[in-house]
Amino acid sequence: MAPGSKTTILPPVMAPGSKTTILPPVMAPGSKTTILPPVMAPGSKTTILPPVMAPGSKTTIRRITPCIVSLAWFICYQGHLTLLPSGVRVGKASIYAGGEGGHRRVLISEVVGTWLCPCGSSRCRVHPHSSAHAPTRPDPFPAPPTAVTSVPSAPNPPQPLGKPGGSGLTLEYCERGSSNKEPTWQTQTVAFMHQANEVIAAWHQAISGLLHGLRQRPRRVLVVINPVGGKKQASSVYKRKVMPLFRRAEVETRVVKTKYRGHGQELVEDEVNLEGVDGVVAVGGDGLVNEVVMGLLLVACRRAGINPHDPEVQMPTTHLRLGIIPGGSTDALCYSTHGTSDVVTAALHIIMGDSRQVDVASVHRDDQLLNVATSMVSYGYFGDLLRTSERWRKLGPTRYLLAGVLQLLRNRFYEGQLQVRTPAAPLAQPYDVNICSDRCSVCTKAAMCTPSPGEWLQFTGRWSIVTSALTSCACRLSPGGVSPAAHLGDGCMDLILVAGSSRRHTLSYLFRTAFTGNALSLQHVTFHRAQEMVFTPKAGAAESSWNCDGELLTEPRVRLRMHCQRVGLYTRGVEAAPEDPSKTPAPVKRAAV
Repeated sequence: MAPGSKTTILPPVMAPGSKTTILPPVMAPGSKTTILPPVMAPGSKTTILPPVMAPGSKTTIRRITPCIVSLAWFICYQGHLTLLPSGVRVGKASIYAGGEGGHRRVLISEVVGTWLCPCGSSRCRVHPHSSAHAPTRPDPFPAPPTAVTSVPSAPNPPQPLGKPGGSGLTLEYCERGSSNKEPTWQTQTVAFMHQANEVIAAWHQAISGLLHGLRQRPRRVLVVINPVGGKKQASSVYKRKVMPLFRRAEVETRVVKTKYRGHGQELVEDEVNLEGVDGVVAVGGDGLVNEVVMGLLLVACRRAGINPHDPEVQMPTTHLRLGIIPGGSTDALCYSTHGTSDVVTAALHIIMGDSRQVDVASVHRDDQLLNVATSMVSYGYFGDLLRTSERWRKLGPTRYLLAGVLQLLRNRFYEGQLQVRTPAAPLAQPYDVNICSDRCSVCTKAAMCTPSPGEWLQFTGRWSIVTSALTSCACRLSPGGVSPAAHLGDGCMDLILVAGSSRRHTLSYLFRTAFTGNALSLQHVTFHRAQEMVFTPKAGAAESSWNCDGELLTEPRVRLRMHCQRVGLYTRGVEAAPEDPSKTPAPVKRAAV
């Protein structure tokens, strides 16, 4: 190379079985040279010797990249290969990237999508161009809808979809957020460039083939939106944050909006709406989630020939998983299963196809199924709060605060009898230090062998709050939750009883639940881990209502029964940082008010 020259050394095409040595050029001072990689057929061997560089010269050697023929051979027989510049390898389960910034591994299951960028601009690192190619699904899969988000027009004219004609490939993948307070997820994009179109096509085909081989990921979902729940922003949240992610991940959607109370259950219970879908997504609060779960369980009972109104039968497992996009006032089930109510995080867990089975409780009155619950069923204070707030719906989420203050001033308590059935050998206790997580050993054991039922216990008393917590019931207002050590899938509920004799007792319980997370340590609070519960109010005494996952039940005499891991969710559980002490509750210690 002459001084100051700029040169590109084009790559040779290697025939099968060939052996080639590319001798190095001699670089003069100030020259700039790019050595492109050769395109190799299966079985070929190539060695690129390092160039001799003079001071001030700049040389880039792109790593050897197989062509599309070699790509298929490596995927089938070796499981991984060197694919992309800067030391990127694609394997059956991961994409490994190396370079000046160190090494990075991206799991295939955490890739949102990939698309071609014809012009190869740096803008591909954020969004694909309007002229970018939609990903093509390899045979025998049918062609998917476009996964390209529109952006301002690129300087290059649009090219026909499905025909590679550019020099860039954009990869969007999921990445765990840096915050230790909540396990949020976000997306990152990176663009890989190459001069040879066939190499770009090989990269795209390899990654797309691996993505479409992930059977746990949903391809078609039914999206049920409650447009009036919470702050009435569920529709806009879905349109702005969730729908673009689903499009780029090639998730086809069928969107319906609820029009009245109970409409979500009717939509899901009608199996015509479930034809050809892999899952259901509820965009709203805990009330909508309750309706969808009820519908899925009734469909499962109908398919299994089970009478859901019989309180003695075990509910079957739902055949579709449920994804929850938070759009309500508290979003307790979403927070309890993800550890956050972040919308993007919930959407990415759906895209990645994460799966976790959670418990559900049936609520019966004699031989009638009143409802089901996945978070909490509460009598007394929380039932009165919900009944009062229903009359103030125009106030939005503020109505819950006002109704709560009103119930404290009233200081009501209720007398009755409780019959509780505890497990013979519980896998965990409400005061355990190890809380439920994405790698919970307690839930794993319960999935293999549900705890056997034990003896019935009977209590008679006067309480201001009677709560059965199926999960921690954590939310933004109460990060610790009602029962911090509750498990998602152990087949048990935590029965919490707050003695009703003093307004100070109720206030101290509510304060600790909201701010310190150790309300179970109070002397006037008792708790039991149970599988079944029957509540009968005292004859002639005042009666309250039941708050069942945000739905009002006016029947005071009910029977609750747990059904272990019957509902599938798109979640992996709460991903708590091991070094974060705030995620580990303090051991329960009895204390005065």
